Amino acid sequence: MKIINRLFVPVLVLCSLFFFNAQAQMMTKVTLTGHVYSSFNESTRKPVANANVSLQSFSMLGDSVLYSATTDSTGAFQIDSVNTGFYTLICTASGFNSLVIREFEVSRYRDSINLVLQDTVQIQGGTVSGNVDLEGSTQMGLHAVIEFINLDNTNPNIFATTDMEGHFFVKVPAGQYYVSCTVLASDSSVFFQEYYQNASTLADAKVITVTDGQMIDDINFQVPRQAASKHSITFQGKVQSSLNTPIAGANIKVWASGREDDEDRMLVGSTQSDSNGNYNLTLDSTSFRAFIVAANKDGYRIQFYDTANAFFQAQVLTAFNDTTFSNINFTLTAVDTTTHKYSISGTVSDSAGTGIKGAFITAFDSTDGHVRVGISDSTGNYSIAGLSAGTYYVLFHAKGYISQFYQNADKWENATPITLTGSVTGINAALKSEGQTTASGQIIGQIHSNNGSAIAGALITISDSHGQVIGSAVTDASGSYTIQGVSQGSYTLTASITQYSSQQQTTTYDPSSGSTTVNNFTMQPSTTVTGVSSLPADLPTKFVLQNNYPNPFNPSTIIAFSVPFATHVRLDVYNILGQRVAELVNKDLSAGSYQYSFNANSLSSGVYLYRIQANGFTSTKKMILSK
Repeated sequence: MKIINRLFVPVLVLCSLFFFNAQAQMMTKVTLTGHVYSSFNESTRKPVANANVSLQSFSMLGDSVLYSATTDSTGAFQIDSVNTGFYTLICTASGFNSLVIREFEVSRYRDSINLVLQDTVQIQGGTVSGNVDLEGSTQMGLHAVIEFINLDNTNPNIFATTDMEGHFFVKVPAGQYYVSCTVLASDSSVFFQEYYQNASTLADAKVITVTDGQMIDDINFQVPRQAASKHSITFQGKVQSSLNTPIAGANIKVWASGREDDEDRMLVGSTQSDSNGNYNLTLDSTSFRAFIVAANKDGYRIQFYDTANAFFQAQVLTAFNDTTFSNINFTLTAVDTTTHKYSISGTVSDSAGTGIKGAFITAFDSTDGHVRVGISDSTGNYSIAGLSAGTYYVLFHAKGYISQFYQNADKWENATPITLTGSVTGINAALKSEGQTTASGQIIGQIHSNNGSAIAGALITISDSHGQVIGSAVTDASGSYTIQGVSQGSYTLTASITQYSSQQQTTTYDPSSGSTTVNNFTMQPSTTVTGVSSLPADLPTKFVLQNNYPNPFNPSTIIAFSVPFATHVRLDVYNILGQRVAELVNKDLSAGSYQYSFNANSLSSGVYLYRIQANGFTSTKKMILSK
């Protein structure tokens, strides 16, 4: 099963592959059979006669029907001599909405399927239309699959395919939907996918509401022109200490964020800062599209861009062509070894005992939820230094493996806590591989607290009907997650993060209902976390920097800000020339609202700027000192 943490899922495909003959790799021939029905309710379903069932390959400009059949009066169809392999299955019938199943496998073990179409006469809703075009092109539109993902996962999704001009038109039942656009490769794998409007993540996706009798005609998508070609990405920046001194020899690491064919290539590049703290890293001819970047050095806390403590809080950088990311800067905080003198260390390996390189190990402080992250080396060894005395829960996460809490737990309540009164070694994990799957279903969702704030770093596991955990994901800074490679069946989802009570949901994936199922969680603060009786009910839901008061001021003023989750916060004051004149905050803070009194006795009258940086959020405001 392939699992990703972001909903931006470009597959590594070159333009030439769109015209690759998929039949060349197909050796065995089988007979594909099945039925087409008109209802998901077995007691009321009726066969659909004269429905067309086709197996197709796609290109950016059109599709190629490789096999097809028409259903008889009983809704049955049969396609003989089908080469085993992957196709896009499309089922159409007059008076019904189309059904599309991406990456549909035909094999000796999968040679039959029943399909369900939605009768447009029975649909009480509206009509939706739009176009899919290549960005900056005056040529014909792209051939793509449009999926209306029902937020009510008890109801099926709706599909449409674009014509040769990139246009689509479909009748959609009343309801709320995410709308995704997927451009497929000739082997029916996903080449490019985004949500309306230009959203690469679920958190940014716009929900459209369809009402009875409504006509919506502007659901348009543009695919970046360079999306199919390889390109070079350059990262440039500087690493310095909190005292503004350059840090030489800092390790800069870049991870691919998203779905790739090579599961072992999560860490795609690394370099070190020079004597001035500067670094320059170029990934030549890369096919990766999204990245997270981090800097670390012994004696300092690791930092992810931009000012994040953990990989799941990091800002994701995306690019579709030759791009230079400049000013990817880091300010590392030295570890205070007088109060943070302990460490947790161990090894992360696979089930065969081989060390896993580039795994993330996260220690959650049970008292306040603060996180510290370590990264395993080439042999799988790791160490998280700079920890104070206390109790921690440790989460192990590596791409291509099932994440777990220590020891072998899918939720923190079942995990083994680690109490530090000194440094601890031997905190090891053996991670089970997610394995490979030919299924194309996916489960997406967001996790929020009961006050609406996004929860980053939550572990989502998916278990089959036998209770076996078969996949996992970790929510990003927006609280979003994606689990891909889901086969038809019923599953249990578990969401877990310290400070909150773990939750479970049951869900069912059926290809005839759509390729995507939505499962959101609203989590309640836990009252059983060590050292915490409860969390405030009025925690902020977003980062906010308030206007200072009073303004103008002499000599003191109050600066207030809000933090929706535990993270590292910097609050500085600058003069009008951009020179920093005061550092008010430079430390980890729990979720909450804060006030800091700034005394400007030592400064002269004039205009000053105060700036906050926290987990990618930056805001600057002006204040006036009048003596």
